[in-house]
Amino acid sequence: MDIIQNKMKNSFSIPSILSETLAHKKFVLFDIETTGLSSEYSKVILIGILYIENNNIVIKQFFCNNSSEELELLKAFIDSFQNFDFYITFNGGNFDVPFLNKRFSKYNLNYKIDPYLNFDLYKVVRKSKNILGLDNCKLKTIEKYLGIDREDTINGGESVRLFKKYENTGYESLKRKILLHNYEDILHLLPTLNILSFIDDNKVFAYMPKEFSFDNNLKMRIINYKVNKDFLSVSGTFSGLLDQDFVSYNSSYDFSILKESNEFKLKIPLLNINAGGSQLYSFINLNDLNYTKSTLSDMSNKERLKYLVKVGNDIKNYNIYNFIKEFSLSIIEKIYTSKCL
Repeated sequence: MDIIQNKMKNSFSIPSILSETLAHKKFVLFDIETTGLSSEYSKVILIGILYIENNNIVIKQFFCNNSSEELELLKAFIDSFQNFDFYITFNGGNFDVPFLNKRFSKYNLNYKIDPYLNFDLYKVVRKSKNILGLDNCKLKTIEKYLGIDREDTINGGESVRLFKKYENTGYESLKRKILLHNYEDILHLLPTLNILSFIDDNKVFAYMPKEFSFDNNLKMRIINYKVNKDFLSVSGTFSGLLDQDFVSYNSSYDFSILKESNEFKLKIPLLNINAGGSQLYSFINLNDLNYTKSTLSDMSNKERLKYLVKVGNDIKNYNIYNFIKEFSLSIIEKIYTSKCL
C-alpha cells in the first residue's frame, strides 16, 4: 500500500456561504475509487483527501497495489481522516460515505464517518441544475461550466477496469492513470465549489450541517425543521453532560431537551402577513415570545428581515438556523442559571 503526498500553494478562495462555517472547522475534501459499486462485495482501492495547511493545499492519496491491501489502506486513511470535523464531497452522501462505513464495519474497525458532517456539493447542484442550465450534474460538466480544464481523461467505470488490469500486470502507466483521475477529482473539487456563487445562499444553506454549542457542555444538532401555517417546528439531537430533562413549556413556545432519547424539540409561533396579492410572509412572532425588547412593528426593515422564515414557498434557511441557535441558547442559559441559584 502506497501513500502519495503532494503539496502546493493555495490560490483558491472559498465561496462566502462556506467560508463562514469553515473558518471554525478543520475541513477535508475526499473521494474514493473502488473495485465496483457494491459496498458488500467490492473493495476500496484508492482514497484521496485534500486539506489546507499553512495556506498550502495538501493532497494525500492512499493506494492499494492490490485489493488484498484494503484493510491496511482503511487504517491509514482513518489515522489521517479522524482529525477533521467537516467533510466536503461530490456525491459522497450517496456513495463515498456509506461505502466506507460499510467497509469499516466489514473489518470490525471502531470508526464511522458521521454523514451529518458531510457537505455534498452534488446534492446542492442537482436541485439547481435547471437554473444553472446544466445538461447533467457530473463533476466534469460543472468543471466545464466554470472553465476548469483537466488532464485526466477517464471516468470512474474506466478506473475500475484499469485497476483490474494493473493488479494482473503491475504496469506503472495504469497506476498513474488511476491516481491522476482521483487526484484531479479532489483537486478540482476545490475550485468547483465556486458553483455555489451562482446558487441562492438559502438553497445552499439548506444542505449545511447545523450545529451549535452551549459552554462546551452541550452540542446541539438540528436534524429537521418545518414551517407550518402558524408554527416553526424543530427537532434535533444533542450530546454532552445532562443530569436531567430540561423542559420549558409556556403559552407562546415549547422547548425540551430529553436526556434518555438525546433529543431536543422547539415549537415557535409565527406571524403571517399578506403584503398584497397571494404572497404570504411568515415571521417569527416576536410579539408573543417576549424574546426581544422590540416587536416586529418597532423594527427597521433590515432588523425585521432577520426574523423572516418564509416568503411564499421560499424557506429562509439561514434566518431559521440563526434564530433557532440564538433562542435555544438563551433558554438553556436561563435553565442553567436557575439551576445554579
